[in-house]
Amino acid sequence: MHQTSLLDDAPTARSVSVVGVAGSLSALNPAQKKFNQLIHRLIEQRQELARWRAFRQTYHEHLAEHYQPALARLRDKQILMARFLDQTMEGKSLSRPERIKVRDMLDHLLSSLLAQSQDPELVSLYDKYADRSFGDEQQEQLEVMRILVSEAFGVDVPSFEGDGSAEAMAAWLEDHVQTDRPQVRRRRRKPSAKTRVADSHRAQAAEGATRAVREVFRKLVSELHPDRELDPGEHARKTELMQRVNQAYEAGDLLALLELQLSIEQIDPAALAGLAEDRLRHYIHVLEGQSRRLRDELAELMEPFAMATGQSPGRKLSPESVKKALDNDLQEINDLVVCLEKDLERFRDVHLLKRSLREYEVNPLDEMDLTLFADPPTRRRKRSRRV
Repeated sequence: MHQTSLLDDAPTARSVSVVGVAGSLSALNPAQKKFNQLIHRLIEQRQELARWRAFRQTYHEHLAEHYQPALARLRDKQILMARFLDQTMEGKSLSRPERIKVRDMLDHLLSSLLAQSQDPELVSLYDKYADRSFGDEQQEQLEVMRILVSEAFGVDVPSFEGDGSAEAMAAWLEDHVQTDRPQVRRRRRKPSAKTRVADSHRAQAAEGATRAVREVFRKLVSELHPDRELDPGEHARKTELMQRVNQAYEAGDLLALLELQLSIEQIDPAALAGLAEDRLRHYIHVLEGQSRRLRDELAELMEPFAMATGQSPGRKLSPESVKKALDNDLQEINDLVVCLEKDLERFRDVHLLKRSLREYEVNPLDEMDLTLFADPPTRRRKRSRRV
């Protein structure tokens, strides 16, 4: 079946009038160069955000259509293998050393399955072969988490009765840590003269930036207000433009406001070149804030993909690399499903099972050797060996 590419819907760059100060690079002063650089950066950030947003949609559709069903198939085959090994242990065909190995296999396999979902059948099967019950192990993990959280956050957590997972503990902390943690009042130091001057400059810059954006907004409103148009077509056009003006102003999007001015020929690159230096500095202040917000928004949007692919947040990530990682994981899952199906068929012959057990070594510190006990891929484990 043909699979739609995750990148098919990625948007291309939109053709727009580019805001910028006119003139050769050598002729521009530092503020004008900074202004043009910020405009260029903002346009690139916009395009990158649009690209990731489109990819996010198709990525989740691909997960639902292909990845999650593949994981479900793998889990079903692993459960069948656990049942098969349990039945084998019920018989008398295995020697004592072979039983020890199968028990170790079941421990690894059931631990993996129960980490995904605590199915009662699997819990019962785990208790059948484990030295301690699954419930006792969960309780011990919960106690360890309580101690660690108490020491880390300085709060008492005896009332937490979740399932012992990190997610449940995190949710509990979010609800309780702020109210239970004692508030420590810190004496504020009197700001130095240098700090007061810097704060004053920042406040003046912010005030000037606000006035600059408001002025651009007012000029656009004066030009585009639809109530002054009697022609129905022109009234509709200006109504749509005013909606865009209001949205840009509410978002503090100076670039969008300047683009609108450019599109209606209210300004041009030559006019920007003639801006007073203090006005240009105010524009730069606003654009720098926009760029920081877009950078943070992009980082927040990309973070789940970095976690899913096991990459550090600082490493360059692209929709192409995420797609490749997802395709590799999906292929690995499908390969494991095929291996499990073959193993379930092969091991009906107890001699083949015994032959495989001869190559299996009980060592809980090592990664599993058999493909039939491999976990769903998280990131870049060694590929399990076939037996």
